[in-house]
Amino acid sequence: MEKTVLITGAASEIGQAILRRFLVNGYQVIATEVEFQRKTLEDCIRSMSIDDQQMIKFYSLDLEKDEEVLQFSEYLKDTYTISVLVNIAGINILKNFFDWNVEELRKVVDINWIGTFLLTKAVAESMVAKSIAGTITTISSQHGIVVNKERVPYCISKASLIHLTKVLGLELAPYNIRVNCVSPTYVKTDKNSHILNSNRYIDEELVKIPLNRYAIPDDVADAVEFLTSPASKMITGHNLVVDGGWTIQ
Repeated sequence: MEKTVLITGAASEIGQAILRRFLVNGYQVIATEVEFQRKTLEDCIRSMSIDDQQMIKFYSLDLEKDEEVLQFSEYLKDTYTISVLVNIAGINILKNFFDWNVEELRKVVDINWIGTFLLTKAVAESMVAKSIAGTITTISSQHGIVVNKERVPYCISKASLIHLTKVLGLELAPYNIRVNCVSPTYVKTDKNSHILNSNRYIDEELVKIPLNRYAIPDDVADAVEFLTSPASKMITGHNLVVDGGWTIQ
């Protein structure tokens, strides 16, 4: 049977690294992104071999829009047999606690938590209905374990994803569906390297990582690959922390 993975937030550099990893492992990839990120993902796909391109299907999906998530979920059930779900899509807004308003709070929570929950529920229902022994892996954050300033709804939503992983690990175990998450430290990408290499981040953030380096997208892809492979067949409800030691202090 053809292996199919659904990846949300696939245009991000973390998403691209994970997408490529699943292609190497022989998966058909269903990749989703918000519409304004379409070109970034299409450029990534065009850089691949023709064979790999034929293994990828792209769909526009905005997790902030509940109805859109539900409609897409129904389409998935009728169109694909998904054995792996990787939830990457999420946002972060940096803002002082006193400056947040309701609309901004709801935006972060709707995307990071509610949209992810609704899509995960739909995919899990399909796995159960089709008797698929699947895996669900969600990207959380070290800031879901230990907090950082100017990230109130981000920290809360990421902590919620870690706890959701534990609950679903328990509830979906009878269906042989494993649920885990990955919590990275700062991940250095082409997009954010100028920020992470700034004196401020080196002095205030990098110094907190005992291994003395930021993560890279492949570090996250390694963790996701492990959690969706038979090598982790006895692991569920687990939060795999990829932080270079940030949270052990």
